[in-house]
Amino acid sequence: MNDTCFRLLTAAELDRLYETDMTRDFPADELKPLSCLQTLLAKGNYEPYGLFYGETLLAYALYWRAAGEPYRMLDYFAVLPEGRNKGLGGKLLKEMLERFCGEEQGVFLEVEIPNTGDEAVDSLRRRRLGFYRRAGLRQMGYTTRIFGVPFLVLAYGSEISDEALMETHRKIYRTAFSGAVYERQVLIPAEGGGQA
Repeated sequence: MNDTCFRLLTAAELDRLYETDMTRDFPADELKPLSCLQTLLAKGNYEPYGLFYGETLLAYALYWRAAGEPYRMLDYFAVLPEGRNKGLGGKLLKEMLERFCGEEQGVFLEVEIPNTGDEAVDSLRRRRLGFYRRAGLRQMGYTTRIFGVPFLVLAYGSEISDEALMETHRKIYRTAFSGAVYERQVLIPAEGGGQA
């Protein structure tokens, strides 16, 4: 990725990214409110990165973390339309995994389980899952249910147990949700699980 720059976005750049690219790249029901992302960023729990060629944004990756925890959760990841299907996403993901997965550190993410019964939706979810598996992420032994949506959990980095990752996973969600909302809407692990 010669002539490219990978850097943290400013709060103003995150706002622009959300209002233009993220609203195009993700369904509305998958997007947290911008105010939530801004609050997490201000508290030091959110790290929005962009891959730039000069001043042109090519791709972005937004990480969510809890203070003192070794694993970051990849919350949103996308290549802008003009850069898709050119291998850019895989290259960017590899660079980021190398950056964030040093000794006793790593990255994990949630991927929707492809079992809706709608072949178009499930096909997209299987492609997304395949992309992350090809990048070397491994499926963990637990699933989650976040605001009613079931997810598989994939991780990359030093070996970590399901129990240790679940504790980090819970702490990350507690940076944004607490009390009854957390108890009702954030199930880590989810009962019943699910496989893909």
